[in-house]
Amino acid sequence: MRSIKEISIMADFKLTSEESLDTIMGLVKKHDIKYIRLIVVDLEGSPRAMLIPEYEMEYALTYGIGFDGSSIAGFRDVNDSDLIANADPSTFLIPMWETPGIAIMFSYISVPGGELFEGDPRGLLKRTILDLENEGFGLNTGPELEYFYITQENGFYEPFGSGEYFDLPPLDPTEDIKMETMMCLEAAGFQLDKVHHEAAKGQQEINFRYADALKTADNVLLYKLAVKTIAQKHGKLATFMPKPFWGVNGSGCHVHQSLVDLDTGENIFSDPDMPAGLSQRGINYIGGILDHAQGLSMVVAPLVNSYKRLVPHYEAPVYIAWGYGNRSALVRVPQYPEGMDKTARIEYRHPDPSCNPYLAAVAMLKAGMEGMSKKREPIEPTSDNIYHMSEAERDEKSVGMLPEHLGEAVDSFVKDSLVSEALGGYISKNLVEIKTREFDEYNEFTGKSWQESRPAITSWELDRYLVRC
Repeated sequence: MRSIKEISIMADFKLTSEESLDTIMGLVKKHDIKYIRLIVVDLEGSPRAMLIPEYEMEYALTYGIGFDGSSIAGFRDVNDSDLIANADPSTFLIPMWETPGIAIMFSYISVPGGELFEGDPRGLLKRTILDLENEGFGLNTGPELEYFYITQENGFYEPFGSGEYFDLPPLDPTEDIKMETMMCLEAAGFQLDKVHHEAAKGQQEINFRYADALKTADNVLLYKLAVKTIAQKHGKLATFMPKPFWGVNGSGCHVHQSLVDLDTGENIFSDPDMPAGLSQRGINYIGGILDHAQGLSMVVAPLVNSYKRLVPHYEAPVYIAWGYGNRSALVRVPQYPEGMDKTARIEYRHPDPSCNPYLAAVAMLKAGMEGMSKKREPIEPTSDNIYHMSEAERDEKSVGMLPEHLGEAVDSFVKDSLVSEALGGYISKNLVEIKTREFDEYNEFTGKSWQESRPAITSWELDRYLVRC
């Protein structure tokens, strides 16, 4: 594998050709686009963007647009701050939720010399997928992002509506907001699977169809932008904060994963002769995920607040185990009707919707691929409710535990060379600094031990995460 510094972003990613330039400029003219929003992704998975007028689009596609990397945490120091946003023509979109006359495009980030910026999460995932394709595989991912609609009255945040799992109006009064969101997503090319009220009051889920890992990560950001923007139009707040309310279910981002053989098009996790149709290679992939679950935690559950979701009983994972159809386990192998074995996949229940989907995909893939290459055998699958197991029973079955808080997750990440090296030294170092500081600031605010402060959602968390996530 080449060093990231040896990769020319224009040459290796084949961003702009004369054909793609003509195509984009034709779309801009046809749809009377006045401005294009160029999106870059920061280390924490948030979209950052600049607007450029349509007459600057040809320049942007040819040379890129410079920006100040020192103003984004973990990117660059002020004395070496210049970075370039290189628009990806394949992502040109005119979203219905945007102001009329605005199109959006995702970008890769380069340094002025033309090489890929090693702190770019989207570029890292693209590079990782290219390497995977060189091995003959493709990665498909399908996330399930949960979120809350919230109202603010008299200075207090409350869930919007009284609905619970699968409730419909009038208990769930969000039909108009969700319907507009669904139509906007479908107009943007999303294929929706199912839409329903989740278990907690005000909690929702709009599931969209799986895709290759890079397309899925882009879709996660688009989905969140659509949900939040349309909620705001209706006078509500939509939040993907993992645990905005104590004592109820938090919001997860369960990630379904499978590998495809690029030569045959076959799902290599599928084997109809195996239990639940999951192949031996799929089981080995689970072995890799379980081996690195603690090291993955800082990446897939990256906030202080994430570890208030990861508590027993609310269908959030706590223990490192797997099973067929078992939602108390960290990894679930979904069960299918007869004849559906080709859809075999694993569901990793650890991530929450605050994670950076690009970094999460890289880390999960590397862990799973190591499991396959080294033929890791996971512990025996369990059909028991793991929340109800005694400590002795868990020890007998070799069931481990996820980190209890962000500080432990940082330590586990640093110790896990495979996961930290998967993200590269630059991203890993800066993420560790950001997350260590975040946990320290929380502890300084509460003045309590984690065990004392955990059973409540603090104002520090609401101020920091509720709108931002």
